[in-house]
Amino acid sequence: MLSVSLDREVRTPLHAQLTDQLRRLILNGRLPVGSKLPSSRKLSVELSVSRVTVVTAMDQLQSEGYIETRQGSGVFVTADLPDGMVLHPDRGADSGVDKPFVVPEAPEIRPFQTFMPDLSLFPHRHWSRTFDRVWRQPDASLLTHQDLFGWPALRVAIADHLATWRGIVCSPEQIVITAGTRDAIDLIAHSAFRKGDTVLVEDPGYASLGLALDDGGLTVCPVPVGRQGFDIAWGTALAPEAKGAVVTPSRQFPLGMTLPVARRLDLLSWSRTADGLLIEDDYDSEFRYFGAPLPALMSLDEHGVVVYLGSFSKVLSPTFRLGFLVAPDRLLDQIRDRLLVTGPHASFLVQPVLARFMAEGHFATHLRRMRRIYGQRRDVLTHALAEQLGDVVEIGDVSAGMHAVIRLRGDRACVETDEAVAARAREVGLVLRPLSSYYAGKPRSQGLVLGYAAFDEAKLVDGVRALSEVLVG
Repeated sequence: MLSVSLDREVRTPLHAQLTDQLRRLILNGRLPVGSKLPSSRKLSVELSVSRVTVVTAMDQLQSEGYIETRQGSGVFVTADLPDGMVLHPDRGADSGVDKPFVVPEAPEIRPFQTFMPDLSLFPHRHWSRTFDRVWRQPDASLLTHQDLFGWPALRVAIADHLATWRGIVCSPEQIVITAGTRDAIDLIAHSAFRKGDTVLVEDPGYASLGLALDDGGLTVCPVPVGRQGFDIAWGTALAPEAKGAVVTPSRQFPLGMTLPVARRLDLLSWSRTADGLLIEDDYDSEFRYFGAPLPALMSLDEHGVVVYLGSFSKVLSPTFRLGFLVAPDRLLDQIRDRLLVTGPHASFLVQPVLARFMAEGHFATHLRRMRRIYGQRRDVLTHALAEQLGDVVEIGDVSAGMHAVIRLRGDRACVETDEAVAARAREVGLVLRPLSSYYAGKPRSQGLVLGYAAFDEAKLVDGVRALSEVLVG
């Protein structure tokens, strides 16, 4: 049992208290590097809080770089904390109220860390002005009881954005503001499924999705992803009784391929026949570097079988903890009933600001700027890899997104595991995610996942040079 105690009599939200105390345990060494954390389900029972409270805290710690999720294994204290970050237990902050705690600086972001946007590009001037206009003299409606689905003006802005960027025609009434993807998954798990229902997930895939489904009482069935992406025929062969599937059709995570139209239509056909539900995770689809972003799977849905998940973490900042889902009309009553029990978890403070920010065109301008800069960084990374490691690695699909997957060529792939390469890379200051860590079971492929969005051109070139020393010497 972790030495964590939450105080319900103070104003600080429970998830913020839990985040702070877990952070302290990591920093003072009481949660050592590499140690496994209890599951969100176990923690929620031990602390008598909802799983969403625990998941929100875990997601915040992951965004700060303190913990990492390993596919099929759980949540661990990251091995990539900078030197000197972990304090001695006798000198670090204790959870007691009589000892002052100095908030440490966030861990340094090092090449090629994934999931991170370049926060130096955040549009501070426009955002601060918008925030000031909204909250300096707020309208009375901002201070009254709010809709469980979120601030109405933000839902209108999101509906307009989806129609323009993703080809989704929906009403604002179908949109629910969430505290991120895991919050959305938890909401869907309890609103659209029965406990024990089987849900198909991509393998390799995003481990947190599977953990969130499991925490929601569902049975998770990993489905191997082939060269063309997720195949529902393979999924139904593994689990004929499946009632749902979570897919990343616009850009498979982490491999990067786009799901062909034929397979999208197969998914929609299966969901109608099986009375199933498709959950479309559109995690970074805005960052497509050839032409306009592809239409979403939901844009093809004529029978209300798709729930669409979106997030602002990759475009603006993970600290906002804001996302959204678009649900078919038939699920709206169940979702509202669930929210009546749990209450909404998305921060309201940011919602009216983001609504105006989007309505005034600042969000679209920022998005276009980010896409242009990230596209340039992708070009720099792929050119440097080809120039320095062209005979050693092959580069996967980089037509979109914020990361690249590389694989060792020839005999080298048989001699050394991707985990061993990642460990040696850490010694020279690089953070590489082994592709094998994204598999639920025995990995069928090995490689390295390189994030590039958060790093300028010089850091990317230096990072490839350091990686060359690791691989070639």
